[in-house]
Amino acid sequence: MKNERVLRLTLFLILVELLLGGLAAALNRTLVEMPAWHHLGAGAWAAFSRLADLGNGKILYPLAGIGGTASILAAAIAFRFSSRRPWSVAFPLYGAVLMAVCGLLLTTQAAPIMLSLPRIGDDPAALKQAFDGFYRWDSIRAVCGALEYCAEIWALVALLSIPVGNQVPAHQNILSSEKS
Repeated sequence: MKNERVLRLTLFLILVELLLGGLAAALNRTLVEMPAWHHLGAGAWAAFSRLADLGNGKILYPLAGIGGTASILAAAIAFRFSSRRPWSVAFPLYGAVLMAVCGLLLTTQAAPIMLSLPRIGDDPAALKQAFDGFYRWDSIRAVCGALEYCAEIWALVALLSIPVGNQVPAHQNILSSEKS
């Protein structure tokens, strides 16, 4: 009995870390970076973005955005083919897919602004307009990303709560509320 509680606590703490880390990652640019760039000015933001977002970020961000969306979509499709599709998993899983797709759609608004920075040059008015537009679309996208991450954690917990065949009886599943 004590071992089961320790395992539940361990799982809970891992999930808390995943949730906090994921939320921080999803909201970092909107809640931390962009307000700082606002104080430093659009010119400083553009200089940084040209080196970061249009540097290594030009590879990493599309890979993560498209790859992540494809992965959660593939998970939802695989789940759909399962003979057991409890609502407790379906709701957050399909919600995560919806938020991932919304994030990609919002990227179609934010990315062209970011990609226009080399063309804009150092025109202060154009940089301010680009900064404001990117901040707006990226903030909405960040909310979708945070909601997606929460839904993915929820779906994972719900999925782990389902006993699989005879391999893990409900009374042995560490997420089950039933006692041995």
